[in-house]
Formats: sequence, C-alpha cells, structure tokens
Amino acid sequence: MLIQFSVSNYLSFKDPVTLSNVASSLKDNDLIDKEVIFPVEGTELRLMSSAAVFGANASGKSNLIKALSLFKEFIINSFKARQAGEKIPLESFRLNRESSKDPSGFEISIIVDGFIYRYGFEANEKNVETEWLYKKACKKRAKEVELYYRSEGKTSVHPKYSQAIEIINRKMVRDNALLLSTLAQFNDSTAVKIIKWLNESDVIFCSDEEKAWKNAVNHLDDPNIRQRIVEFSKFADLGISNIEKINDHLVSSHHAFDDEGNPDGDVSFSFDDHESEGTLKYFSLAYPILEALDHGNRVIIDELDSKLHPLLTEHIIALFNSTETNPRHAQLIFTTHDTNLLTSRIFRRDQVWFTQKNKCGATELYSLSDYKVRCSSPFERDYLSGKYGAVPVIGNINHIIKIGNESEN
Repeated sequence: MLIQFSVSNYLSFKDPVTLSNVASSLKDNDLIDKEVIFPVEGTELRLMSSAAVFGANASGKSNLIKALSLFKEFIINSFKARQAGEKIPLESFRLNRESSKDPSGFEISIIVDGFIYRYGFEANEKNVETEWLYKKACKKRAKEVELYYRSEGKTSVHPKYSQAIEIINRKMVRDNALLLSTLAQFNDSTAVKIIKWLNESDVIFCSDEEKAWKNAVNHLDDPNIRQRIVEFSKFADLGISNIEKINDHLVSSHHAFDDEGNPDGDVSFSFDDHESEGTLKYFSLAYPILEALDHGNRVIIDELDSKLHPLLTEHIIALFNSTETNPRHAQLIFTTHDTNLLTSRIFRRDQVWFTQKNKCGATELYSLSDYKVRCSSPFERDYLSGKYGAVPVIGNINHIIKIGNESEN
C-alpha cells in the first residue's frame, strides 16, 4: 500500500511536494468514508483507496506521474541497465539558477508484509548523492530503524544488515546506481520486496497508450483473463460480445440484427482498425485495473478521463472506492480535467489534489482539504470559479482575431 510520495527539484517541481494517501480527521460523507478508508492493522494509520489530481494544462499534473515513473524505473534498472559513467535521466527545475545545479529528490513510504518502509534518494545526472532506507513494524509504539544512509561516498549500515555491509565493503555500488537496486540483484529479501512492490504498481501515460494496449493484448492468451476483459467491456456498453486473438491479430465480435431487430448472428471486426479510440483505451485499462483489484496493487494513470465518457471514468473510480469490488485495498491515483468528478458524492476532500504553478513557474501540489470548506460545498462550481486555484488564467485574444480580420480587408 502506498502511504505517500514526495518529489523535489524535478521537472516543474522546485520545492518538495507530497502526495499523501493518509486519511485526515475530516468528517465528510459517512458512507464514502466507510468505503474509501481502510485502517492499517496494528497502527493508527488510515489509508485511502484513490486520489485525483486536478489542474490547468502545463500546471505539472503529468510531471507528478513522470516523477513516480522515473522513481520506479531507476530503482528497478539502475544496477543492471546502466554502465559506469552513463547519465541518469534526471532533469532538475531549470527556471532557477541555483536549483538547476542541485540534485533531484524522491521519497516514498509504503507498506509491505507488515512493515512500513521509507525509502528515498537524491541524484543528479552523474551520480547518486544521497540514499536512505528506513523500516518500521506495523505495530503501536514501534520505532523506525535506519537500515542504511548513504551520503558523499560513505554509507552507514545497520549492524544486522549483513548483505548491505558486504556489498559496501566490496565496493559493488557504482556512483550512478542505487544501493537498493544492487541489493536486489543479490537477492536481498528487503530490496526484493520493495522492488516487487514497485513492479506491481502500474504507471500508465496517455501519451503511451500503445504500451498499455500491447500489455493487455499479451494477456488474452489466458482464457479466464480474456473472458473477464470481455465482461469488463460489456459493462461499458461498448457493443462487444467477444474478443479473440487470431493469428496475432485482435478481433472483436458484435451481435448483428435483422430489420425487425431480431438477433442475426455475429459480425467480426479488426479491433484496432474498427473500434473507437475510447474503446481501445477502455480495453487497454481493463487488465491493469482487474489485476490491481485482484491482488491489491496500485494503478497510476495520467489523464484517466481522456477519450472516456464521464460515466465510464466514474465507474472505474467506483471500482476502487468500494469495499465490495476492492476488498484487497488496491489504490488508484490519476490526473484528470473532468470536473464532474469534483463532488462529495465521489471523493472525500483529502482525496482531491490540485497542481498550480507559482509566480516563479514552479509547481505546487495541495489538497482540497487544505481549504476550510464544507463537505456539502459545490466543489466543481467553486473550482471552476477559481476558488481553489489550479485553473488556467485565460487572456484576451480578441485583438488577435481583430488583427487577422483587418489583414484580410
């Protein structure tokens, strides 16, 4: 389970920002609270099943997802995919002379197998400057234990963390690689658990839907998964009665009817040639969503609402915000422009987040719960009126139209 994620000095983020899935003490809708909040056994933590991030275009919403993606990719691949001296794919906040020279920072807090792990690092394009890992049992009054702290070429390690001590003593960690990644390559149980958790967290970008599409297609060889995806599609009223892979091509079947409206067999179509873009996206999301709900994993989606009808978007969210369909506490994090979702009927105030750029061009991330508003307030109307910020400031372009018209005369 994801507790929180923080990022600093990366892309449009300058100062540290934190997206938290920890439920606050707010009292909103009791029915929603019972569905979206789940207590962490042995602790006082209460986590939430979903989080929605709103904001204007170019406000930094997608950069938050990119930060999560980079964090995941670098941890998984820093040891095996990069050679000594190879650059780390980081870009600091460049609109400030000082921050452009400083490292980017990332930290995550997660729960795995009864323990809370807090892991993070600071790095620039050339090397990892700082890295840390802490562990705490999910028990009342349990203390956080430092497993290791790496800084300026030196690493302090907990005396019982023998595998980490051996790897450090043998100088097996490159400057441009993470100790956590290195430990995982040598089957250290703690590192393997954390990386397994990351591998089970899907990050899906609107700009890379082809990847999600291919991932979904690859799982259609399993008849059980194929049938569940078909049922998932039927629920959305896409008109699809069946989906099959024939000679590595995806084929969808639709019911045909005679002039009287009576059933008249099925008609097959090439899925990617004849189905709408919205259908393709809904299909590509089916597998990661079902997988997350089955196993209590996480799905992180940039522009969830893109190409989807608002009711379909709301349905996907409802799958996570229900103890009936989400008994294993899977989590959904997504960015969106769909203001229809800004309602206490769907979200608690602490599930709603906004991104906005300040006067220096840096992205700020904050929650609706930071505002003193009633849970009965018209969130959508107030947001669109600018009450919570995070909306575009639209200038007057009438003079441009006027100039264009004059040039034609």
